[in-house]
Amino acid sequence: MYIIKYGGSRISPTADSYDEGFIAELIELVKKYSNKRFMIIVGGGALCRKMQEKMTTKKEKDLVGIEATRINAKYVIEKIKQANLDVYPEVLKDPTQNISENHQIYFSGGWKPGNSTDYVTMRYAVTFNADKVIKVSDFTYVKDISPLELKDLSKGEREKRLAQTPKLKIMTWQKMVDLVGETWIPGLHTPLDPLAAKLGLQHRDISLYIIPEKEIEKVLAGEDFQGTVVNS
Repeated sequence: MYIIKYGGSRISPTADSYDEGFIAELIELVKKYSNKRFMIIVGGGALCRKMQEKMTTKKEKDLVGIEATRINAKYVIEKIKQANLDVYPEVLKDPTQNISENHQIYFSGGWKPGNSTDYVTMRYAVTFNADKVIKVSDFTYVKDISPLELKDLSKGEREKRLAQTPKLKIMTWQKMVDLVGETWIPGLHTPLDPLAAKLGLQHRDISLYIIPEKEIEKVLAGEDFQGTVVNS
């Protein structure tokens, strides 16, 4: 099984719309690779931000954010059902629980407050004994620098520093933990949530592909691709 995580903005670019073009591309992808099984985790996107506007506490924001991810996932499930593909009809909610039904495609969103979708993605990999996880990113390679070193820089300074930093095509789980740490820091942009990285370190048989969306099919086809692989 391939576990694939998409950012919510790919599904829900505005609070009142879905990217139908993306959904059509996703349908064609799973059709083309009908011999492979997929667990797809989606974020909340613009819908999440809209739903959180009226919330006042962090817990409330977390809960409605999780609900937004599940609304997005359910919408895509319905589109895939209309395409007559073998998709599990409900949004999975608990990444620690396996299910007995055997389908080609499953969908999930958030889990519970305090757990990012990165962590949820890795938990599903463990539960389903998946050895490949794809995290769709907006950058091509993880750079060999701790996000903490970039935290207080201006946008221009950050971009300059990143341009001067070597890219990592292959890295170990220990290296990922060394880069992102083991504690989640709100607002800090990391290539992987620290708790997800720590889980990967505990399950080194999982290979994580951090790649741009256009590289997904190359990974599925076993071809050369651009991106970072985390394993061992």
